[in-house]
Parts: sequence; C-alpha cells; structure tokens
Amino acid sequence: MKSWGLSIKKHKKSFLKYLIELLIVAFGVFLGIMVSENKANKKVEENISQSRLLIIDELEANHLALSNAVVYHEKIKKGFDSLRMHLPKEIYLTPYFSNQQFRQEQIPGWNGIRIIEVENVAFESAKIGGIFQNMDIDEVRQISAVYRQLQGFSELGNLITQKVFALNSDTKTLDVIGILEMLTNDFLNAEKTLVLELEQTLQKLKNEND
Repeated sequence: MKSWGLSIKKHKKSFLKYLIELLIVAFGVFLGIMVSENKANKKVEENISQSRLLIIDELEANHLALSNAVVYHEKIKKGFDSLRMHLPKEIYLTPYFSNQQFRQEQIPGWNGIRIIEVENVAFESAKIGGIFQNMDIDEVRQISAVYRQLQGFSELGNLITQKVFALNSDTKTLDVIGILEMLTNDFLNAEKTLVLELEQTLQKLKNEND
C-alpha cells in the first residue's frame, strides 16, 4: 500500500510538471501571437497614417492649383464680360477664324483656357493597397466624396478642352463665345465650390492625423 501511495504521488508530480510545461508553452504561443498581432496592427496604423499624409499632400496640391486657376479665370471673366458688351450681334453667326472683331486674345490677361489636370495617384494607390478597408468609414466617405467631385470637375474640364480642340473653319463666333461663357461661369463656379470642399476635407484629415 505504501508503494502504491508513492506511485500515485510520483504520477501526480509528473502530471503537475507536464501541466506547468504545457501552460508555459501555451503562454509563450499566446504571447507570440499577441506580439505578432500588435506588430501587424502597428504596421496597419503606420500605413493608414502614411496614406493619409500622401492624400493630404495630393489634395493640397490640387487646392493650390485650383486656387490659382480661380484667380486667373475670374480675371478672364471680367475682361470677357467687358469685351462682349461691345460686340455687334451681327458677327455672332460669322465664321470665327475669319472675323476680325473678336478674338480670345483680345481678352485682357488671356493666356489660354488653363484647365488644370487634377491629381489622384495617392487616392488610387490607397484603394489598390486596401488601406481604406482599415480606415474609419466616415473618413473614407469624406475622402471618396471629394475625389468624386474632383473626377466630375475633371470631366467638365475635358468637355471644354474637347470643344476647343474641335474648333475648325466652320466654327461660328457664337460657338467660341459659348465656350468662353462655360469657362467663366459654370466651370469657374465649379472651381470655387471645389476649393471650398477641399479646404473642409483637408482640415478634417489633418485633425485625424494629429
């Protein structure tokens, strides 16, 4: 009986030893997983922060270019409106390239239509890299919304550019006046609206990155 009791005690000690070793191994595995997850989460946060900074830089570049374009187009609008007031109506239906009474070069400060090409490389890179999947949904909506507006603005700019490139010997003076009206009204208003939207979005993004 004594020998039997010693055997039980021995087995209990062995079991306890193995249990402790198992718990140590399990804790080590758990700790390794936690460290790995923390590193992964830290990397995700770093990628989000880096992408946010790149998007901020890109939006700031677009904002600066648009702000400069607004100044230029407002100047053109003022000169165009003043010039158009003195145009005789009879030249409106005459071929543009043969009339001598109205040329866009006569507009004070004229230096071309100057429609900027908006940048979206940082935004597209963030989409491809899956960055937005880990960002706050409201922040993603703000970023996506302003880039949709940039896209719409770009399409409007392309429309005006296409009209300019389509000018030929059959183009009437009225057609050119229509292009200039679009440039100094609808397009200029779109520029102004987009400048304000960019300012608001940039402020929110900078607050998120602080």
